[in-house]
Amino acid sequence: MKLFAMTAAAIAAFAPAAFAMTEASVLTDLDRAEVRQIVPGADLSNLTAAQEAALATVIYGGDSHGEKGGHIRAILN
Repeated sequence: MKLFAMTAAAIAAFAPAAFAMTEASVLTDLDRAEVRQIVPGADLSNLTAAQEAALATVIYGGDSHGEKGGHIRAILN
């Protein structure tokens, strides 16, 4: 639950900066594969920079596989 709160805070903090950023992707192909392994069928097209940053936070966080799946679904919805 703490990670979810931190993720939400990160999204809120980075959202304004996302508009000033270029189209560079935060997530590597390996990161995207990790997300799809945790949440099969995840649609990773048209992500904002804030969503990508939040997904990276979840992937590299210490939560269990199931908790990560819940956080990823929350970010993508």
